[in-house]
Amino acid sequence: MKKIILQYRYWPIPILLWAALVLGSFMWNRAQVEHKVFHLANDRAYFVFKMVESVRLWNTQHGGVYAPVDEVTPPNPYLIIPERDISTPSGKALTLINPAYMTRQLTGVVEALSGLRLNLTSLQPLNPNNQPDVWERVQLEKFEHKAQDVSEIIGQGRDASFRFIAPLHVEKLCLKCHEHQGYKLGDIRGGLSVSFPVEPLFLAETEQLRSIGLTHMLVWLILSMLTLVTLSRYRHQLLTLETAKIQTEKLVEQRTAELRTEVSERTQAEAQLRLFIESTGEGIIGMNGQGLCTLVNPEAIRLLGMHKAEELLGKSVHDVIHHSMADGQMHEFDDCPLYDTLRSGRIIHDDTDIFWRMDGSSFPVEYRSHPLFVEGRVLGAVVSFSDITERKKAEAQLLKLSSAVEHIPAAAIITDIDGVIEYVNPSFEAMSGYQAEEVIGKNPRIWQSGQTKPETYQQMWQALKCGHVWQGEVLNKAKNGQLFWEMARISPIKNEDGVVTHFVAVKEDITERKLQDKQIWHQAHHDSLTNLPNRELFIKELQKAIATAAQENTLLALLYIDLDGFKAVNDEYGHATGDELLVKAAKRLSACVRDTDNVARLGGDEFTVTLAGILERSAAQHVAKKIVHSLAQPFQLEHVSVSISASVGVALFPSDAQTPDELIDCADSAMYQAKQAGRNNFCCYKAN
Repeated sequence: MKKIILQYRYWPIPILLWAALVLGSFMWNRAQVEHKVFHLANDRAYFVFKMVESVRLWNTQHGGVYAPVDEVTPPNPYLIIPERDISTPSGKALTLINPAYMTRQLTGVVEALSGLRLNLTSLQPLNPNNQPDVWERVQLEKFEHKAQDVSEIIGQGRDASFRFIAPLHVEKLCLKCHEHQGYKLGDIRGGLSVSFPVEPLFLAETEQLRSIGLTHMLVWLILSMLTLVTLSRYRHQLLTLETAKIQTEKLVEQRTAELRTEVSERTQAEAQLRLFIESTGEGIIGMNGQGLCTLVNPEAIRLLGMHKAEELLGKSVHDVIHHSMADGQMHEFDDCPLYDTLRSGRIIHDDTDIFWRMDGSSFPVEYRSHPLFVEGRVLGAVVSFSDITERKKAEAQLLKLSSAVEHIPAAAIITDIDGVIEYVNPSFEAMSGYQAEEVIGKNPRIWQSGQTKPETYQQMWQALKCGHVWQGEVLNKAKNGQLFWEMARISPIKNEDGVVTHFVAVKEDITERKLQDKQIWHQAHHDSLTNLPNRELFIKELQKAIATAAQENTLLALLYIDLDGFKAVNDEYGHATGDELLVKAAKRLSACVRDTDNVARLGGDEFTVTLAGILERSAAQHVAKKIVHSLAQPFQLEHVSVSISASVGVALFPSDAQTPDELIDCADSAMYQAKQAGRNNFCCYKAN
């Protein structure tokens, strides 16, 4: 309704309703007028019929009269025996005006005086001029089946006419003339039809209809105007109320702070009611001040093994479901913790108690008992509870797992999805030197050493973000600054929806193992005397160097070195002196090359030097010359000073050889060429 009043586009609706109502009233009045016209016409026709029928009966009683034949009264055409016409003594012809002829003449007089059309007719007329029309024949046939008089309006508008026909019965006196025709008393002899145009009657009522129409139009206009005025006034009032509402809302907002003090007295009761409504997922029991149950929800019925609420309603909650506590002791009302809310008005929360089912079994519960206050007095309480059997089992299982995690030798760390530490076990504290309170709430990057490749962390986070487990080795730094290697296995933890919520990392300190592995690898790939790479490592490094040179399109030089005179020193002064000489010779070789170059001992007094990334042959020749000069200087050993020399062979990749074996053979061949040339010299490889 408010919407209709406020919006102009809806205002035509009541106007249309008034129009429909007024139009309906006008149509009803018009129907009444038409009904009145019909009855007037019917009364008129019926009156004429009765008049003619009365004259017909009068004529029948008198049997007819004789009248002179003239222009007005021709011979009676209805005489069955024409001889009944007679003449006066003067010779003037007389004709018998019997009832039928007299009635016919009367209808003619009525037609002339009233403008009506009357027709005495029957299905078997004696006079052919009295034949019925179609409508009259239909009605006459109905009269044969005991039908009564008929009246109706035929046609529409100016052509409409009113038609009436009533049956004419054979009376007792009529049998004088008609008995020989086979008629009996009460038979239908025919009918009198009366018809006339209805337009004159409607013209008489036209003024009345016009007056009624004008009256209805005026009423509609008045109602429409009153409606529009009323709507306008109501709209103005609504707009005024809307404005007042807005102003009131502003005033309310301004006074909200002042009203908070008054509202705070009701907050507790509203909070309790809201908690009651929101706790429908748990069992809910309502108690009055005496501890009797006043309400129990379906979940409570299910949890307590009941079939219907009546098993608890009106009964003592303590006696039915709380008669024995978790400790197995019996408690009375006065010392029942469940009822402490009724005594103290405090909210009671307990997750160590049990409730009892109707079948006598118990189950662990977590319950909250909330007091209900009315005007500051505790009138009852609402107890919400849930079955925590599964939670107790989970807590026991979790306790086992927690105890296991606390005592495993590996470090365990749990972080949230952003990597913030939430838990570390004692093994982590022992491994890193950090206490739990020092790292909880922080990111694991606090113990990063900065020496782990960034690619390692990138691969780790890429795997974890995809929900995969990552395992790898990282070098971290303890609280005291000492570096340590750890083998970490990090697994994502997902919730029930499959969303990762936490990460758990299990770490093992592998520093000692890494050192052992490194030592073992070093021993397997280095000469035990000089600590230089041995032949196996030399071959691997040479293969890598050749592949790099081929990729970068640079030169690679291999220098093959043999110590001249070493065997004589070893034979003369012994193996110890020979070993000392080899060690010092290795140091001089290393001093002659770059840190990126590779020096190796192949065995005995044979050494190699790999020069990578050189641009021209002269660079290799310069190094070879430097080596020859350095090794030619006297060696001051522990007990003796000795002098030796070196023969050096130089081969280049890719000009001299394409493979490691070919390059070694070429350098070895060049070394022998240097020996043949007099030793203490170097020689570059030349193909034969």
